[in-house]
Amino acid sequence: MRAFQMYQQSEGSLLASYAARMGESIIRRRAELEIRAARAEAEVAIKARSEFLANMNHELRTPLNAIMGFAAMLREGDEFNLTNERRDEYAEYILQSADLLLGHINTILEVAALESGGVELHNDVIDLNDLLDDAIERAVVRSDAAGVVIERRGSEDDLIGWGDAARAGQAIDHLLQCAVNACGEGGRILARAGFDEYGQPEIAIRDEGEGLSEDQIASALNAFSEVHRGLDRAFSGPGVGYAIAKTFIELQNGSFQIRSRKGRGTLVRVSLPKPVANAGDEHSMVSEESGESANAA
Repeated sequence: MRAFQMYQQSEGSLLASYAARMGESIIRRRAELEIRAARAEAEVAIKARSEFLANMNHELRTPLNAIMGFAAMLREGDEFNLTNERRDEYAEYILQSADLLLGHINTILEVAALESGGVELHNDVIDLNDLLDDAIERAVVRSDAAGVVIERRGSEDDLIGWGDAARAGQAIDHLLQCAVNACGEGGRILARAGFDEYGQPEIAIRDEGEGLSEDQIASALNAFSEVHRGLDRAFSGPGVGYAIAKTFIELQNGSFQIRSRKGRGTLVRVSLPKPVANAGDEHSMVSEESGESANAA
């Protein structure tokens, strides 16, 4: 009997030792896998940042070279016998290039802020009609230069949302820029402010470009990816517009939807939460309602 008890104790000790060694092995294996995954993710991030910076290098140099070239010709206008009409034309080129350069610089700063987590929000009541009108006014210079028409539609009353007007405006700026890039000369963009099927105030922007596949949409929503459309495409920027717009909207508890079909263009719909009506705290918002609407959409 005593021998049997000693055998049981010995067997239990062996099992406990085996279980402990197995547990340590599993922990080490899990740690190794996590390290490998973190290393792979870091390598992908480094490569993506390198590609992003390489693209931005081209994007910054192109408008800057145009500004310097046309400015030099204006300075030496007498030598080139420039007419007043030609001077005005060159000045317009400089303004367009400066606007493009400023847009790229803002994009770099926005990406840096998002990467560092340094985005600050100052929430308040936002009129979505004013938000869209202001964004279209800012986009006109670029759309005119590209030969693209922006049609404004919808003007319902009480299109009020809650969020940071500056960040929401930047999101709409990027969506309009993406739409302009997607359209060829003679293209059209439809921009509408109204209510969605759930009564949520929204802004919808639709372009008549060639459209995106599901894989291209997924790539475009990656802040450091660029959607390539082939060797004959126009170089249209680093492709971070959709990603930045989506991030800015979702940081404000808003909803971001993008739909596209090859040959049919792209539609983006964004909405912000509604302010609480007759609430004691003017800076509160209907988080549950906005969350349900975003999920339902």
